Amino acid sequence: MSNNNPSGVNGYGQKNYPSDDVLSAALHQYAKEQLIVEDCLRRLSVEHGLGLIIKKSKLAQLNKKFNVPNVRNHKPPPDVATQAILEKVAQDTSQSNGVGTLKTLLANNRISLPRQVDLICSVLRDFAPEGLSRRFPGANCIRRSALVAIGPNHQHHADGHEKLNAQGLKMGGVGLNIYGIKDQWSSYLLHLVVVSNNRLETTIGQVYLDCVEKHKFIPITFVYPQGLLMTGVLYAFQNGLCEAYAADISQESPLVLQMKSIHNTPIKGLWHWFLQTFGFNIKEEIQSGYADGIYKPNNPLHKELFNWLWPQILQIQLDCFVQFWNNYRIRVQKDKPNMSGSTPYNGFVAPQYPAQDCKIMVDQPVIDALRGQIAVTRHEAMRWVDEDFAEEALTAFESIGSPDFRNVQTG
Repeated sequence: MSNNNPSGVNGYGQKNYPSDDVLSAALHQYAKEQLIVEDCLRRLSVEHGLGLIIKKSKLAQLNKKFNVPNVRNHKPPPDVATQAILEKVAQDTSQSNGVGTLKTLLANNRISLPRQVDLICSVLRDFAPEGLSRRFPGANCIRRSALVAIGPNHQHHADGHEKLNAQGLKMGGVGLNIYGIKDQWSSYLLHLVVVSNNRLETTIGQVYLDCVEKHKFIPITFVYPQGLLMTGVLYAFQNGLCEAYAADISQESPLVLQMKSIHNTPIKGLWHWFLQTFGFNIKEEIQSGYADGIYKPNNPLHKELFNWLWPQILQIQLDCFVQFWNNYRIRVQKDKPNMSGSTPYNGFVAPQYPAQDCKIMVDQPVIDALRGQIAVTRHEAMRWVDEDFAEEALTAFESIGSPDFRNVQTG
């Protein structure tokens, strides 16, 4: 044999293998990833340059040499495999790991199971059926139920909209945040405003009082998203006003409710309508300035001008949307406990029996006193640029004839 091939080089080239420890580690890693043979050969080619000089038979020899586990030569007996699966299930207290996850965890512990996962499925069915049911497709879908309120002003729902914020616009840090408050029973939109930060406690406290001041009443229950920074002010104001003007109600109903955003559907559902009717057009118009090179994010003057100009334009569009929404007739829904078959405006101001208007009237001096408890004045909380720039921008704006922002095309 040696006389026929004294150099030891065959048609596949020189066999320049890495050291045994390196090659063994690589093959064991492939086993943990449960790679098929073709993928193993490709990885060897990429990582160690062996693709041209190794074939499937040689890979099998190397796996055997380095005792690399596989489903053929390292398949455990059924009782041993079952025990290993049960140990992984016991470690998963939340029962959130599925078949594929368990198979990978076992492979990382040198326990290789066939690609057929009947054994893992049977063990889960017998010993952890609740986790298997919870992971079934569709099992975690949110189950919706009909909203029920006594009448207008039973519950007001508040939330922020961030599709036009800095992350949504992607224009170098500038953005426009929105905050809205909506009546549940009638779907009447009480307040919709553009703010510089809809997660800031002082700002949202002022927005809440703006809504109260505009209508001169509060609901029985105020609902807002869970876990936001503004919860302290909202909670204190709503509780304080209810206890001052409706102490009997405060004993019977929750005055404040916090819930996950996905459950705060009366206001969350509004944002879809806003985007479809006004929002997408506004976003496209704003971003066109950036796409056309008119707005330059690295120019500080452009950022200041954006923050002076676009909040005013957007607020006009928000006011138009409020008018549209409150005048839009909701279709008749016989099984809907809350109002249907009329406009939100009509349902809010003239609810039909048996609906009851639940508003709690409040006085202006009390609202003023509450504003005094916020560390930041309303002017500062709602301000987008400093006074000097605002004055210069207004002067320049007037010098070009003060064009009407209502004429800005948004789609």
